Amino acid sequence: MIVNISLGAFPGKSHGAACEIACSGDVSEPLWGPLSHDHLQLCPQNFGHLSEDLALVLKEKFLGKTQLRLHANVRVLKNHVMADLSGFNCHKNFFCQAARISQMLGAPAYTAHAGKRSESSIDGLFENAKRAADLFGCPVGIEGHYQTKGDSYLISNWHEYRLLFESGVPYALDLSHLNIVAAHSGKQEISLVQDMLASSNCLEVHFSDNDGIGDTHQKIERAPWWYEFISFIHPLATVFSEGNQLRNVRARI
Repeated sequence: MIVNISLGAFPGKSHGAACEIACSGDVSEPLWGPLSHDHLQLCPQNFGHLSEDLALVLKEKFLGKTQLRLHANVRVLKNHVMADLSGFNCHKNFFCQAARISQMLGAPAYTAHAGKRSESSIDGLFENAKRAADLFGCPVGIEGHYQTKGDSYLISNWHEYRLLFESGVPYALDLSHLNIVAAHSGKQEISLVQDMLASSNCLEVHFSDNDGIGDTHQKIERAPWWYEFISFIHPLATVFSEGNQLRNVRARI
């Protein structure tokens, strides 16, 4: 299994600087060893405006080294916008510009967070993802959340993850998010996790560690409960490590 490094692992670094580090071949993680840069996500954690001009520079500079793709609400507009798939109808400027840059990069997929209950129903979310795929001209996947205070996010419990799986809509499965879902619910839906990993609708799988309370993006030093299921990952899914490479994040006591 090839584990790629997500540029979100270099928070605060510019897109170009993060690409340089990722493509150096010197990035590793305790559990996985050296991380690949065959695919890289341009992420909202990275600093600066990802303009069309910058996208072309990155594509040219790293041509032959990596395949670039956008992730979530990466800053494609001059003003940063918190645009999730739930708000597809509210943030047309963001999604149209993200689609243009994605197409310029020749990206094979785009994934974004499900977003807020206040912006959409679950059925509306699934329809938004389909419309986004038409706009981007490539598969668009929904990344689920986990329960937070106020339960304000869609796809944040086992029942809703099952609805996502059964919808037939592509998705990104963040196993660190599922660690929080499992800790909050007190149960691990093993068969559902296996089925979601094995599905051809699983575009991406995201790895990092946390304490089951918050998404702290720790490096993985010891095998978590879901480790034994990575053999189920669909061969066409792209795997990304999101463990923070710039500081040693520790679990909260």
